[in-house]
This record gives sequence, C-alpha cells and structure tokens, in this order.
Amino acid sequence: MPTIIERIAAAEADAEALRRNAQEAARNAQAAAEDEAAASLKIAREEAKAGLALAAAMAEKEAAGEAERMLVRSAEEAEVLITGASGRLSGAEAAIVDYILKEF
Repeated sequence: MPTIIERIAAAEADAEALRRNAQEAARNAQAAAEDEAAASLKIAREEAKAGLALAAAMAEKEAAGEAERMLVRSAEEAEVLITGASGRLSGAEAAIVDYILKEF
C-alpha cells in the first residue's frame, strides 16, 4: 500500500499532467481561433474586393449610359442649332445679295 507521501507525489504528478494538458489544449484552441479568424478575414477581404469590383462595373456601365444619353442630347441640340443657323444663313445670303445689288 502506498504511503501518504507517495499518494501526494502521485496526486501532484497527476495535477502537473492535467495542468500541462490544459495549457496544451488552450494553446491549440488559441491557434485554431487565430487560424479561423485569419480565414474569415481573408474571405471578408475577398468578398469586399468582389463587391467593389461589381460596384465599379455597375458605376462604369451607368456612366457609359449617361455619356451616351448626353451625346444624343448634344447631337439633337446641335441639329436644332444647325437648322436654325441654316435658316438664318439663307436670310443673310439674301441680305448680302440685296446690299451688293443696291451698292453697285
């Protein structure tokens, strides 16, 4: 039968083994949590990049559409101005011809 000192020594050895096992389990849990956090951060960054790329593509498409609409409006306005100028040009030509005929 073990003596009290032997039982105390065995209990201390068991306690030390439990402490080491607990420390090892804590280190493993911390490493796993850090790995999981790093993986989550990587996924979040990738999702953010994809979201930014999609938003940029959508903004570019919208800007291209707006630019096209502006070009169409500008072309229509230019056509109106050209038509108006052409009408005035005929009157100006007639006025010049009249002036020249009156002067000579």
